[in-house]
Amino acid sequence: MDKRYNFYNLEASFKNWLIAEINESQNNSTYDENQHQTTQKKLTKISVKNYLSDLRHFLGWLIFYWKSHFDDSLSLDLVNQNLIEILKQVQVNTIKNYKSYLVDNQIPIKTINRRLSTLRKFFSFCISQGWIKENPAKKISNIKYQISNIDNTGILSQFQQDLRKENLDQKTIKSYLEVVQEFLSL
Repeated sequence: MDKRYNFYNLEASFKNWLIAEINESQNNSTYDENQHQTTQKKLTKISVKNYLSDLRHFLGWLIFYWKSHFDDSLSLDLVNQNLIEILKQVQVNTIKNYKSYLVDNQIPIKTINRRLSTLRKFFSFCISQGWIKENPAKKISNIKYQISNIDNTGILSQFQQDLRKENLDQKTIKSYLEVVQEFLSL
C-alpha cells in the first residue's frame, strides 16, 4: 500500500506514536522501593502541543532550507508528495544548520534544546516507520547554559545578601559562597 504523507497526517501519526510510546512506558513502569512510588513518564497536553509545534517549525524551516539548497521550484504540493523522501535526505549537517539557525535568531536556549529534543523523538519515530535507519538528531547536543562572570558577580552578591538576612555567621557565608563559586566555574 502506497501511503502518502502530508503535513497533517504525518503530524497525526507522530502524535499517536508519542502517546503510544508513553502509554507503553507507563505500563512497563518500575516500582522504586526507596521512594515507595511508581516511576512513570507522563505526557501532558502541553508536552504534546510543544512536540507538534516544534515539529511544524522544523518542517517549515526544512522546506525553506530544501528549496534554497536543492530545489527552488519545490511547491507545497510537491513537498507533500515527497515529504518522506525529503526526510530520508536529512543528515546531521541539516540538523546542525537548523540549530545554527535557531541560535542566530536568538531563540531562547530552553526552546532550542526542547526543539532538538523534539527532533530526536521525531527521527526515532521515522526509524520506527522504516523510513530511515539512523537518527541524525541524536548526534547533535543541546546547548549548555553558560553564566558569564559578570552575571556570577551579581548572583554571588545577591546570594551573599540573602545569607546575611538569614543571620548566618561570616564563616558559614564564606563557605557557602566558595561552594557556589566552585559550582559556577564548572
